[in-house]
Amino acid sequence: MIRAFVAVNISDDQRAEVGKVIGKLRDYDVRIKWVEVSNLHVTLKFLGDTDEKALPDMYAAIADAVSGIQPFDLSLRNLGCFPNVQRPRVIWVGIDDGYDGLRDLSRDVERAVEPFGFAPEKRKFSGHLTIGRVKDNRNVETLTRDLSKIDFASSSAKVSGFVLHQSVLRPQGPVYTPLKIFELTP
Repeated sequence: MIRAFVAVNISDDQRAEVGKVIGKLRDYDVRIKWVEVSNLHVTLKFLGDTDEKALPDMYAAIADAVSGIQPFDLSLRNLGCFPNVQRPRVIWVGIDDGYDGLRDLSRDVERAVEPFGFAPEKRKFSGHLTIGRVKDNRNVETLTRDLSKIDFASSSAKVSGFVLHQSVLRPQGPVYTPLKIFELTP
C-alpha cells in the first residue's frame, strides 16, 4: 500500500508568488508548519492508503472520466483559514479564476476512483492551496486578523493536466513523488 492523492500543481511563477507571501507570514510569532514551496498544489482527491496493484486500472478510469475536460486558466487570490479565525488549523490561498475547472476535475476524479473503494467526500468541494498548518493557537489572533488585509493575487497559468502523487511522510515533511501525469486535451 502507498499513500496517494490527486492534485493540480501550480506554475513555477505562482509558486514564487505564494512563496513571497509565506515569507512575510513567517514573521508572525505563531507556531505554523509552512508548506514547502515545491510541494504547493490544489488537492482534487485525497486517496490515502492505495493498493499499488490497482493503480493501472485506476489510471485508465481517471483518464476516461476527465476526457471531456479542457485546459483552463488558474489564478490565486486572497488568504484565509479553516475552520475559523478563532481556532485555525489550516492557512490557505484561495482560487480566483479556474474554480469551476478544479471542481469539475475533482468531481470526475472522485467518480472514477469510487469503484476502487474510495468513498466520495461528504463535504462540498472547497478548492484552495494549503500553505500552512497551525500547530499552536497561541498568538494566532493577529495573524488571522491580518490575513484578510493581505491583498494577494497571483499571475494566471494554464492548467493542462494534473498528477496522482505518492506521499511519503517524513519527520522533516512529506515527500511527493508523481506516479502518473494526466493531460487535459483541448
